[in-house]
Amino acid sequence: MTNIRGWTQLGEPFSVIPEPPAKYYALLVPLPSSTDLYQILSQEMKKISNSLQIISIEQVKNPYLEEAYEAMKKIIAKQCSGFNPNEQKLFHGTNGTGINGITEDGFDDRFYNATGAWG
Repeated sequence: MTNIRGWTQLGEPFSVIPEPPAKYYALLVPLPSSTDLYQILSQEMKKISNSLQIISIEQVKNPYLEEAYEAMKKIIAKQCSGFNPNEQKLFHGTNGTGINGITEDGFDDRFYNATGAWG
């Protein structure tokens, strides 16, 4: 095929619009209250509000995203003094619909509720 500019197409045409990302493979893993991590997280959350009632703590486990996160953290660390990427733990509470969306499609910070308890 030759267009009006005189260019000739080589090979088959292809789309430059990327396909939507595949569903993430995430699991919600309940964190038992007897574990050290549960106790540490509970103490940190109570610093935010002493009246906070913790119903459950669950980890979103996604090996594909964890691998990408660790790789990006290494890249960032190389650019920081002392190779310290200044990683911070953040807390995120949500309802059942939000939990399903995060585990199925990943966390998307564009969907937030400004009137929510934590922003």
